[in-house]
Amino acid sequence: MQRRGCRGHLRALGAAAPGRGALADLQEVVTPVGLPTVDAPCFLCGSREADPLWTTPDRAFAVPGLYTVARCRRCRFLYQKPRVDDAHLAACYPDRYPRHQEPSPRIPFKGSPGRIRAARWALASALGYSHFRDPSVGLLTRLRAWALRRRISWDCPPWRGGGRYLDVGCGSGGALGAAKALGWQVTGVEVDDAAAAKAKRFTDEIHVGDALTAPFAPGRFDVVTAFHVLEHVPDPVAMIRRMLEWLAPGGLLIVEVPNAGGLGAAIFGKAWSGLELPRHLSHFSPESLERAVEQGGGRMVWCWHGAKPRYYLWSLAAWLRDHGRTRLASDTERRLVYGLLKIFLEVTLPLVRLARRGEVIRVGIASR
Repeated sequence: MQRRGCRGHLRALGAAAPGRGALADLQEVVTPVGLPTVDAPCFLCGSREADPLWTTPDRAFAVPGLYTVARCRRCRFLYQKPRVDDAHLAACYPDRYPRHQEPSPRIPFKGSPGRIRAARWALASALGYSHFRDPSVGLLTRLRAWALRRRISWDCPPWRGGGRYLDVGCGSGGALGAAKALGWQVTGVEVDDAAAAKAKRFTDEIHVGDALTAPFAPGRFDVVTAFHVLEHVPDPVAMIRRMLEWLAPGGLLIVEVPNAGGLGAAIFGKAWSGLELPRHLSHFSPESLERAVEQGGGRMVWCWHGAKPRYYLWSLAAWLRDHGRTRLASDTERRLVYGLLKIFLEVTLPLVRLARRGEVIRVGIASR
């Protein structure tokens, strides 16, 4: 399925560490130019008591101002405090924001004929795509399919019910195109008009606007996905509750968010690329995401950790710039050095996933 990570064009602009003074003073320090802010409470526990942890500019798109991540004193949840007011959040998303661009080609089946047969068998045997089952497939193809199962399971949702699929925050439609090619009846939700217009090449069933106001009947969909959506919305619990209402019996909600409990956040702190301030309002760990799911009326049935070299390389470049190592940061972005570092990380990242300290977490959620 499409990756809609919000990170890109990272250039550190420099930021001083936040002070430990009263939160009333904090808002005056970090208010972005021209964008009103609100001093919102922790959405998980309702407390307004929080300690500033990291302060940083918008490293990706240079929205003016400094933004602070605070840790709730009661439940330890990490969230942006204060944050841009709801009515002005759209100003944080420039036209070059990735979701607004043309969708990348999504080819569920690519490569040699043998690989395509193996991918189809992996979908049939591991994820329930019975329409791809071919009893004539030989042993070698089945072994190759077994080797592809992990990648296929990450890229494609398991088949459920009648194959009715909804992607919340569908952007310009890359995930919808991939799902349609797999046989799903696809529907999307997208708040941005321009991105939604591009998504309509894959289906006319696009609700343009806030997902909380989408007029879908309860139980309409067999699978609902929300990739890198919850961290952007003011009330993730309400969003989870709404998406669960749309699930048919036996349906599955799949959510992916950056992992604030992962290795990258622990190493790089305010330079961690997953912060994506001011667009990311919440910063989940597996534990805090599970609490949000439970408050929304669901239960987590599985949790996977993902990591890619570019996440760490972006964070490393930002960290080096924050520490005055501008030339070294530029060196890490050159093709040769970047390639060598990427090879090293490709070898070591399976250990990060095994340790459950990945850069992103993807969870499967069922209704209780």
